Amino acid sequence: MTEPNDRDLAAERTEEAELIGRREAVARFAKYTAPVMLAVLISSSGKAAAGCVSCLPSSDVRLKRDIIPVGEAGGLGLYRYRYLWSDTAYVGVMAQEVAAVVPEAVQRGVDGYLRVDYSRLGLRLQTWDEWVAAQ
Repeated sequence: MTEPNDRDLAAERTEEAELIGRREAVARFAKYTAPVMLAVLISSSGKAAAGCVSCLPSSDVRLKRDIIPVGEAGGLGLYRYRYLWSDTAYVGVMAQEVAAVVPEAVQRGVDGYLRVDYSRLGLRLQTWDEWVAAQ
């Protein structure tokens, strides 16, 4: 049997770090989405219904990181951000701000986090790439 060389050891450490990173990402995702998934599963039909609060995008500032203002629409700030469990960048609103201007567009989910019905704002949640391409 041959001794592992530095390259083999480095590759092994990289694989281990990637696995740990994936596990941490899944744990973060589960922490914030499990209550929503449970609400959908125990709904009377078992399917997401129209007007389903848990089906609206989570727009609560407490679930976001790397928040940067990028513009304005209808008197509301637009921000680029990432969800705590994701590296994908999005452009959207902050539920707390929307609640002050258009309160009927904001609902609290069973998990306690605020959600925004973008259709009531005449907007749609977009990825950063979609938003940039539309500018």
